[in-house]
Formats: sequence, C-alpha cells, structure tokens
Amino acid sequence: MHLPITGAAPLPATALDAWARLRLRRGPGELRAMLLALVLTPGSARERQCWREETDTLEGVSFLMSDLESLPASARLPALEAALAHAAALPLAVRQELAPALRRVMCADGRVRPIDRLTLLLARQRLAGDASPQRASLRDADPELGHLPLALRIAVADLTAFLARVVPQADAQARVGAAGAGWHARVVATLWGPAPHPPACQVPDTDGLARALLTVRQLDWMRRPLIVRLWLDALRALSEQPGAPVASGGLARLGGLDLGGAEALRVCCGLLDSPLPPELARLFIELPGPAPG
Repeated sequence: MHLPITGAAPLPATALDAWARLRLRRGPGELRAMLLALVLTPGSARERQCWREETDTLEGVSFLMSDLESLPASARLPALEAALAHAAALPLAVRQELAPALRRVMCADGRVRPIDRLTLLLARQRLAGDASPQRASLRDADPELGHLPLALRIAVADLTAFLARVVPQADAQARVGAAGAGWHARVVATLWGPAPHPPACQVPDTDGLARALLTVRQLDWMRRPLIVRLWLDALRALSEQPGAPVASGGLARLGGLDLGGAEALRVCCGLLDSPLPPELARLFIELPGPAPG
C-alpha cells in the first residue's frame, strides 16, 4: 500500500501519551520487544506471530504493542532510531542477539522488503556502537560529483538502483517501476555526464548492497550529503515533469515520493552518517525527548 505524504502533522495527544510511556521502557527485554515490533511488516500475520514468540516471556508486552500502534506511520522510523540509540548502550551480549532476532521477524513471512534489508544494516551499525553521525559542512566540498573516482560512482549507482525499488515508490508489477527507473537514470546522468555507457539500473543483491554502502562510506564525510542532495534533486526534477501530482498544503512533492520511499532515503542518510535534509525531515514526525529510557 502506498502512503502519500505531504508533510508530517503534529503528534496527536494520544500518541504523545503513548510515547511518554514507551520512553519509560528501560529493560533490555522491553527494548527488544519495541525494536522487533517497529520492524513488523504491516498486516503480516506471520511476522506478528514471530514477534509474539520472540517476546512471550516479557510481561506487559501487549500494552507496549498497543502504545506502538498508536504512533502515526510517519513517527515509527524516528521511534526505531530512538530505540536503537538507547539499545546501543546495552551489554555486548544483548546487542549481539538483537540483530538475529530482527532478521527472524523480518523473514517470518518468507519475504524480505528492501526497507527490511536497509533497516537491518542500520541496526547492525547502531548496535555496534556507531551511533554518532558526523555533521558535515559543505562549504569546502567539491560539488562536482561527476569527478568522483569510477569505483565510487559505480557504488552510488548500485545503491541508487537498490533504492529505486521503492523510490519514489514501489511498483507491485515490477522489481523497479518506471518512476524508479527514471529516477535512477537522472542520478546516473549527473554522475556520468556525457560519458558513454552509463550503468543500467541493475539491483544489487544483499552482498552487492553491503559493498556499495561500504564504498560510499569511504567518501569524504563532507561529500556524503551531496549524494543525498543528488537523490532529492533527481526526485524534484521528476515532480517538475508535466502531469506530476501537486502536494497539498503548499509543500512541493518530491517526485511522487511515498512514505516507503521516504523511509528508505532516511535510513540511507543514517547509514551514510549524513544529516537529514529539511525537505525530507519534514515528512516525518520527530518524537519529543531523549531516546527511550
């Protein structure tokens, strides 16, 4: 199901109360239940059953789930990030068991979504203790991404191809829909310019995705936000095409981006230690206060 987004609304009072209670969930078991619940595929009965099996020894877990379900969809990824930030302080043995548990829940229905793969990589990164993004200043960064070494440009193209499965939105009829392929083509055109034979939109496998991310993370930390800016500029170009939908409330639609696409881009910002651009940040509801606990 596509969830269009035109800008996040304020957090409702009931959700504020629920988040206040969730922030009091201090124990490792409670954090485990929260993290596993926040990666559930909506409507997946098998994943929900796996979550119950993973948390059956925890008292009050039904109340925790009720509070999580009261959060708006656009607040769930910020809630996951906050929970991961607190879980990073748990003992090593507890953290080492969390990633496999997340994977078991994600795989319970036999289908792993693109956002699942990205989220699992982010969870592993944060649980390993890499939870302090570097804030970049772009004043001294070279804005010409076409001057990047070939290996880096290929890595960005591969990462973009993976994201194109859900950015600007997923296509139920194709692995990469027409909009995603068009977005990828605009990104690649900027990276390759007039050079012949730019890479096609070929989605990497899990290992290829991990290699692409590792390569892009080798880019100077001041330049990583330029990759995110490239993605958003390509989306904006799509939104300027004739017939593109116009968002309500005066906010510019980013190329038909839906919540799933926005989540994928936000998770990639975390994986690249890149600040979240304002036009992407405003599509989510940021939760008040520090991380849970």
